[in-house]
Amino acid sequence: MNDEMSINLPRYVFRRANGSFRYKRNVPKHLRALLGKDTLYRQLGDSYREAMQALPLVHARVEALLNDETNKSARERSVELIRGALGDEVAELVLAEAVPEYSPIENALNDLGKALHKQKMPAEVVQQVYSGRLKPDTMTLEKALQEYVAYKSDTPKAAREIGQRVERLRTDMQAVFGKQKLKHVALSDITRQDANELRDHLLSRVSANSAVRMLGVVRTAINHVIVEHALTLPNVFTNLKIKGAGASKHDRLPLKDTQLTLLEPAFSGDNTAWALYVTLRDTGARVSEVSGLRIKDCDLVAKCLHISPTPWRGLKTTNSQRSVPLSATAVAALGKLIQNNMQDPEAPLFARYAKERGADSCSAMMMKRFRTIITDKKLTMHSLRHRMKDKLRNTGCPEAISLAILGHSTNTVAANYGSGYALEVMREHLEKVWQ
Repeated sequence: MNDEMSINLPRYVFRRANGSFRYKRNVPKHLRALLGKDTLYRQLGDSYREAMQALPLVHARVEALLNDETNKSARERSVELIRGALGDEVAELVLAEAVPEYSPIENALNDLGKALHKQKMPAEVVQQVYSGRLKPDTMTLEKALQEYVAYKSDTPKAAREIGQRVERLRTDMQAVFGKQKLKHVALSDITRQDANELRDHLLSRVSANSAVRMLGVVRTAINHVIVEHALTLPNVFTNLKIKGAGASKHDRLPLKDTQLTLLEPAFSGDNTAWALYVTLRDTGARVSEVSGLRIKDCDLVAKCLHISPTPWRGLKTTNSQRSVPLSATAVAALGKLIQNNMQDPEAPLFARYAKERGADSCSAMMMKRFRTIITDKKLTMHSLRHRMKDKLRNTGCPEAISLAILGHSTNTVAANYGSGYALEVMREHLEKVWQ
């Protein structure tokens, strides 16, 4: 008891006279009329241990409640109040704009509006409830981002990734526009100058290509709501001019054959590193594609890889799903791993990297070895992929077959028909590279 009393309690937690623990949170002033209370209380438990176990979930729920109330539009709040006070049937009539004039329902809405006015509810909410006529929500940059995140969050992993990306972007947008403009100014009032100011802010702290990617999220989010809400307004984030953006042949250089010979000792001493290296070298595949393979994806009889999504690794594009011939060196290296790792065919071939961001860990391991030999920053493990592209081109491989081998998008509808090129056709061109 005395030990518990001497402990410094976390923020929002206090101990009651009866010895139990409680969560207490003052409601922000702008939400007090909306929530109908000045303070939120939640019971945490009778002991300190119970309270600390319950605290994270209780705190998260209160945070979510306050955030939801802060972000709720006047239209959403009006419908919620009508539904709570007068029932689903009346709320549906209001949503359908079918409230009969001079009816008991209209009178009930008038009375509810007057009551809400006395409770100091926002005037826009009072007006919509009283009249029974809802106003369309104002589409803002913040709302566009929220709807885009919701649309893209079809899996927990996708939700986490897009959420983090948009949160970082939101910080930049608040620095340029301020919270009020981001949340409350209509999208139709956002100008090209605003877009240029965000571009310039991003360019002051990130590379041109990073700025392109970040602005692409804003542009895509706005296009999404324009289509979904049938809005008739221009997207001012389209075709922004960004100097220095775009891929350059000097951004990442391909590796030379002499450099490959120098690199071999850095990888050959470890079976895993060697299997990864020769597979990347002789297929031009991405690090994530190879590090995320299952045992069954390595067909040593047909001497090919089957690259497809796995539970721990997705693919960059639909064209990334493909089968690629393997060289004799890659077959031998992968075969040694499989022989020492005879498990369920569904099991990961590289178990260490079968996890979230496993490809990043694999890339870091490979680059650590790579940098012991080659220090030029324009040369990385990805340079193996550039090398394969150049080699295929220089040995007369048709562009379409090169795209198929590397899993690049073709940007044509016709190319997506059929099952792709036969392994024999791809092998014919890859063997010229392996020589």
